[in-house]
Amino acid sequence: MKALLATSLIFILTSFSFGQTEDSNVQFGFGVSFTREIPTFASTEEMDLIILSIDLANFSFIIRGKNFRFEPSLGYFSGSYDNSGSQYNYESSVSNFRIGAVIAYNNSSFESMNFYYGIDIGVILSSISYASNDPFGTSQSVDESKTDFFIGPAIGGEYMFNRYFSLGGEINLNYISLGNYVGDSTTWLLSTRGAVYVRWYVN
Repeated sequence: MKALLATSLIFILTSFSFGQTEDSNVQFGFGVSFTREIPTFASTEEMDLIILSIDLANFSFIIRGKNFRFEPSLGYFSGSYDNSGSQYNYESSVSNFRIGAVIAYNNSSFESMNFYYGIDIGVILSSISYASNDPFGTSQSVDESKTDFFIGPAIGGEYMFNRYFSLGGEINLNYISLGNYVGDSTTWLLSTRGAVYVRWYVN
């Protein structure tokens, strides 16, 4: 009976020990980035129909292991345009939500440095509204929305000041499938997206 109890106790302690060792190799955290997306090549010259997400702030959740990284993120951008004159008035505004995730191989072979490379994938939820009127009393008001898809390679790195805090950067080359606010026609775009990240880890 004592031998069985001792064996059971050793088994339980060993199981917990392995669990803690494994957990210590996986880190959870969150990050904030300042990003800019620059159109590189488009299948149409009508760039006024293409409104990209220029994320002034992008927020992410991080799951990082020894050889993998999963980092879902959310970015938001809004802008407005006002062209008013004595006889004509035009106002418009646009907002974009960028919901995506980087799935990557994490390489931490260098001291204090983590490099990763993988894919960036997600959607951009866009909405636009505009109102106009002219001297003839004609007015128009439109509210439209659309969803665009993006995918592309991602390469990044971060310098670990300690186990819990890092500073790094990331660059993506994204293929974006773009729809129009009115109608079913689609175009596509290649864009380069750069980001500067600050990341905090909680364990």
